[in-house]
Amino acid sequence: MAFDLVIKNGRVIDGTGSTAFRADVGITGDKISAVGVINDDGSPFIDAEGRCLSPGFIDTHSHADCSMFLYPDCESYLRQGITTFIGGQCGDSNAPIFNWWMRKYWEYDMWNDIDPFIFSPRTIQPVERVLRTVYEKTGRRIEWRSFSEYAEHVAKQGLGCNMITLAGHSQIRADVMGLSQRRPPDGEEMKKIKAHIDEAFEAGVWGLSTGRDYPPSAYADFDEIVELAEYVRDLGGYYFTHWRRTGPRVGTPERPDRLAGITEPLEIALATGIKTQISHLATGFEIYPEDSRMDAYAARVTLEHIDGYIDRGADVAFDVIPGNSGGICTTPYLASLFMPWLKEAGSLAQFIKNLGARDYRERLLALLQAGEWYAVNPNVCPSWDLKIYITESSHVEAGMNIREIARAAGRSSLETVFDLLLAEPRIRIMKYDKSDEEVRGLLSHPRGFVCTDTYATDLNGMYGNGMEIPEVLPHPHTYCAFPKYILKYGTGTLEERIHKLTGAPAAFMGIKGRGVIAEGNYADLLVIDCENLRTNENYIEPRVYPQGITHVIVNGQEAVTPENAAVRRAGRILRK
Repeated sequence: MAFDLVIKNGRVIDGTGSTAFRADVGITGDKISAVGVINDDGSPFIDAEGRCLSPGFIDTHSHADCSMFLYPDCESYLRQGITTFIGGQCGDSNAPIFNWWMRKYWEYDMWNDIDPFIFSPRTIQPVERVLRTVYEKTGRRIEWRSFSEYAEHVAKQGLGCNMITLAGHSQIRADVMGLSQRRPPDGEEMKKIKAHIDEAFEAGVWGLSTGRDYPPSAYADFDEIVELAEYVRDLGGYYFTHWRRTGPRVGTPERPDRLAGITEPLEIALATGIKTQISHLATGFEIYPEDSRMDAYAARVTLEHIDGYIDRGADVAFDVIPGNSGGICTTPYLASLFMPWLKEAGSLAQFIKNLGARDYRERLLALLQAGEWYAVNPNVCPSWDLKIYITESSHVEAGMNIREIARAAGRSSLETVFDLLLAEPRIRIMKYDKSDEEVRGLLSHPRGFVCTDTYATDLNGMYGNGMEIPEVLPHPHTYCAFPKYILKYGTGTLEERIHKLTGAPAAFMGIKGRGVIAEGNYADLLVIDCENLRTNENYIEPRVYPQGITHVIVNGQEAVTPENAAVRRAGRILRK
């Protein structure tokens, strides 16, 4: 029998969690057609001697659907082994865009060109303003409006990974209700919201996402979400939610009840019977002062809380970012914590000059103490100064956090930050949101899956380029999250770790024919040099690929090989 491609002599880790075995894998078209000993001298082949053969990884929480417009190759995902991602998360989606536009994560700095902001970003903008600015910035026109038109656009330009997408509640609600955010939709508005959901499902989306920290999804009450969850359930869809963990990011001073934020989607899942995934889970408790042992305990208690609902019938899973920090971007400089004021000043030098003026500094201090900027918000996160560490400085010892430096100086933490910037404007930092113990504990749960929570790009994205200092850079997880899980946060055998990245999420999400190496399944495959797998994680310059993933095959096509400088767009939109 002739094959389009044979992978020979590999140690097959099939995605089920079972013990690895030595076998050849034959590919015909886009499917796996044979697993075993293949005696074929005529087919093209990859010699995987000394390496592992795994299913492609599944990113259960991504924003790559938003970056597809600019980076359809998905190179940063493919080169870390991701062959399928679930986008449209956190209430955001790339449709509909008829009237109003929710903030997207293509390029962080692009949004400032759409509407420069002070204090807190305006999350909703008129569509025409966005379209005009995007064209001026990129030379590209956004021509789709509906979900079906977006799907057509993606299919026409091609994409590197397989994409599952969701209907974003915030985007739909903004389109229907505009800036009328702080009230429930009336009967006619709810009909229009459901009509958008109908159109989205006709286009192949898998479910509904909400962003309970982000307006306007943040302003929906429990009954509104339940009604929509029931509607989506009846359409055969799932519910994904960015749980309420930091409060609406619009300068609100109140501190949310984190456990209550986790409980809300659990109650929705129990009340409606909809299959539910909680996005980028953290513990339901703010540990203060920080203690790694308490973090581990908090993770156990949080999981026990979730298990209590699962035992009562809630069909729930969650995803976790495999690292101490997460999010779309990273802030390598202390000054970047004050991005709105940095942008208002126009340059780092001018911002520092402004900061040197007592009245300016006092006004900024008052705004920060009032919780006007979420990146430094003592009301929402009283331990913020414990989470920021100096990584590079000529004035203070590297490895110290802001509170340690403040106590030594006899100053408040915010005043200490101002002092540090005035003394050394380019001082570098690292923000830690979670401890290793918390991350490892949460990911030990069988319903805990791995995600990037980033967008797909390449090594040359506009992010941070051309700035005096890069206020933001792509988060390293954009490039190395999945190898990082395998090497640092995974528990159990290598087979069990690979299962969590492949077969387990595929089974929960109902992604048929993927996640497991078996005859008849789609040929989404990785050849991994497990002995030499490295993350190459770098927070100073994160734009670097991991090593050890030598071949990536998507739908039977070699998307990444050691010889290829570029990737092949072999991905597809996976429709529900």
